[in-house]
Amino acid sequence: MNIIYPPLVEDSLSYYFYDKEIDLQDKVDMYQSMLSAGVIDEYGLPTKEALEKGWVKDFYEEENLSFEEFLNLYPIFCSYDKNKFQLIDGFWEISHSFKEQLIKEIKSEKMGYDAILQITEYLSER
Repeated sequence: MNIIYPPLVEDSLSYYFYDKEIDLQDKVDMYQSMLSAGVIDEYGLPTKEALEKGWVKDFYEEENLSFEEFLNLYPIFCSYDKNKFQLIDGFWEISHSFKEQLIKEIKSEKMGYDAILQITEYLSER
């Protein structure tokens, strides 16, 4: 049987075991640890406490955010030219070439974990 663990557990494991092999027991231990610490509920969703204390970041992007609100959600983009972003159908979008540039930057491993997380979350919806 192949057990699918919640994304928060998988992301935590990726951060904690960066560049190491992860086995099933690691996943079980991480899930139980996050559950007992109140970071996630039994369904793997972040608890209200985890969101309020900043242990987990919610990247939910509402429609028609101002660019400043968008930057509050994805502060990594403060370091990029605002002209690379365009509001299309209520969401801040980027060109295909800029998307490719961001993917190359992630793969270069010169970015920190938070930057990679923000860019990955942004690109996951596009």
